[in-house]
Amino acid sequence: MADGAPAPAVWGVTPGFAAPQEPGGTFYALYNGADYAVPGRGLAAIIAQAHPAPGCTGQAAQLAVHSFAEGYFGAPPTLSPRRAAGMALSAFNRWLSGQLQCTAPHPPAPASLSALLLHHGRVTVVQIGICQLYRLRGGVLMPLIRPHLRLGTATQPARALGLEDDLAVAFQEEDAEPGDIFLLLTGTGLPDAAYATLSPLAASPGVEMDELAARALALLPGPDAAAMALRVDSLPAPDGAGSDAQLSGLPIRPPPKEGDVWDGFLIGKTLFYGRYTMLKAAMDQNTGREVALKIPLKSMLQDEVFAAGFMREAWIGATVRSAAVARYIKLPPERRTSLYLAMELYRGETLEARLNHAPLVSLPEGMGIAMKLCEAVQDLGAIQVIHRDIKPDNIMLLNAPRGGVLLLDLGLAFLPGIDVADASKPGGTIRYMAPELLRGNPASARTELYALGVTIYRMFAGGPFPFGQNETLPLCKLRPDLPRWLGEALARALAAKPDERFADAGEFARALQAGLAARHEAPMPMSTPLVTPLRLWQGAALLLAALSLALALKLLP
Repeated sequence: MADGAPAPAVWGVTPGFAAPQEPGGTFYALYNGADYAVPGRGLAAIIAQAHPAPGCTGQAAQLAVHSFAEGYFGAPPTLSPRRAAGMALSAFNRWLSGQLQCTAPHPPAPASLSALLLHHGRVTVVQIGICQLYRLRGGVLMPLIRPHLRLGTATQPARALGLEDDLAVAFQEEDAEPGDIFLLLTGTGLPDAAYATLSPLAASPGVEMDELAARALALLPGPDAAAMALRVDSLPAPDGAGSDAQLSGLPIRPPPKEGDVWDGFLIGKTLFYGRYTMLKAAMDQNTGREVALKIPLKSMLQDEVFAAGFMREAWIGATVRSAAVARYIKLPPERRTSLYLAMELYRGETLEARLNHAPLVSLPEGMGIAMKLCEAVQDLGAIQVIHRDIKPDNIMLLNAPRGGVLLLDLGLAFLPGIDVADASKPGGTIRYMAPELLRGNPASARTELYALGVTIYRMFAGGPFPFGQNETLPLCKLRPDLPRWLGEALARALAAKPDERFADAGEFARALQAGLAARHEAPMPMSTPLVTPLRLWQGAALLLAALSLALALKLLP
């Protein structure tokens, strides 16, 4: 590639294959995420080998490869390759082990599987059973992962798809380099002599991958052996996950006025006007539905972090389908002429607005909001999206009858399975950030929990934060009417040390549910304090009467 040329948007690879004329119980394939409408997922090279068993068919290898590819590329694109691969293999393993345990005639045999997942400039190796995977780099041939051999045998797998209900999969991740050659092989591996044979051949300029695969196959024992070779010619452009190429080239228009028409949207009133963006109500004249347009202002171009976040929000909003996230509308390129985001128009108020007006949030109202908020955070965590800016301003309480809680503003969202290089970059609002974030640690479920704790504390407290200048402020000091277990749960969510907090929002929600169900103590209404002015005067009057009586008795003869 010439100097200054743009990096390719996809992986550049050259494959090669070799197998006997009748491969029998082996199968291999190379899949492209673009064929599944998820080009960002990259490539998957997969090889599998069936292990014959009495009464079983030999179709397990092909079934395993196809099922793994379907599950892997069908997983949400926010999931890391490891998480997506694990889910796909677990689903197939449950089905296969069920087939082997039932009385169905001729079930598929157990199978070993190895996969090479090429995703955003990195390589994830997946291993279950005895298939092998090697890398050739700089003329050095190296096995990437060990086979799972049964103790005392040379060919029997200790692990395989279908052998047990619980699946133990081995994973390994590393960066890829142009020129890397990977070999995926059935069987238990290459003999020692293969290193001296294959390393010089792979280092030869212009070597064909089919030839390299054939040479490797000739060194493998067994009549059903198969080999796949894959050379990495070029890596995809960095940050392929969070960017939207169609949006990045669009201009920023001057803010619209009410009554203007943009790309078939009739502009309505202004819902929000900030430093970098504005939110406009609009009517989609094509469908007749109400929408909200998030429109960037030209000042956004002065802040690279915010501009990148706007693009990230566009990608996540159009990719993630969750009841916890505002639903974004993906417009066809021919309709969009400038940069903005379109989403459903939701009716309600932010949590910040709610905590700023009377009455104070009661225990039933607050618990309803807290439980929905925990569910929203947990739903995002399940697809590996960490919001990183949970606060009352970014939470919408939807009006009845729809109800529910929405997390807004995904511009600072972090994807642990994708944003490897950005793991230690800070993000969020300082007063909601867990202490470890300020020390450069990556965002996690426990840092989300901390921000969630601050948010729920403020909701019940009516606005104040849970900490002063030098000390924390227990909730009971501000709301003695609320039960003690609520304050204790919030104190644990706000622990300074991550391992002293709840593991995630789900565990926090279970603790709140347990406290509410147990009713350890009855809440004391704020409207009836222990000492009222009336009771104070009544007590003083009784004391005075008692003193008068005692004096009168003393004066009697």
